[in-house]
Amino acid sequence: MTTAVLNVKIDESLKERLRHYAEANNENLSVTTEKLLLLAFEAAEEAGVTEEDIDNQHTEEESNSPFTPKEIKALRKLLKKKK
Repeated sequence: MTTAVLNVKIDESLKERLRHYAEANNENLSVTTEKLLLLAFEAAEEAGVTEEDIDNQHTEEESNSPFTPKEIKALRKLLKKKK
């Protein structure tokens, strides 16, 4: 097995929970984090969740502009007058 370094930013309280879990199981943070990540992936697979579901959720953002081009032009004129 090849190992790789993973740097992540997590909430400090979560890191403390990981640290306590590692200590209780006589493990280091790396081993504990890897073990818990593998368990999470296994649980997701058993629940029928795919990577695509996690990543995308099949949602799209609406790109409707709140203003029409004519309204934007009028707003720009108003802003220029205030300067």
